[in-house]
Amino acid sequence: MNKVDVATEIGDVLTTIDALLSDPEFSPSNPKWQQLFALRKHLDDQQRELVQEIFAEDSPEFDQIAKQLGEASDSLEKVAGSIAKLGTVLKTVSSIASLADKILNLAL
Repeated sequence: MNKVDVATEIGDVLTTIDALLSDPEFSPSNPKWQQLFALRKHLDDQQRELVQEIFAEDSPEFDQIAKQLGEASDSLEKVAGSIAKLGTVLKTVSSIASLADKILNLAL
């Protein structure tokens, strides 16, 4: 993965989160909706920063973290269609945000 791939992957995660947040059965008054919205905002900020930063994308650390981010994104796709799995969704999105933080920490 390169920086464009990572930014695209985060964009795909944001799209998945947006679909969940707009589900009519998932009310904004639900504390989990609020938590997911906050994570979405954090990921959006990370994506924006990622696009603006230059980082060491040829390092083994970047490659490992980018691979983990891709796997976490794939995992999210598997559970995101079900409101019943919100705990798993929140855990996965938190993991993705953490991985994005690690990539941003590789910034030069």
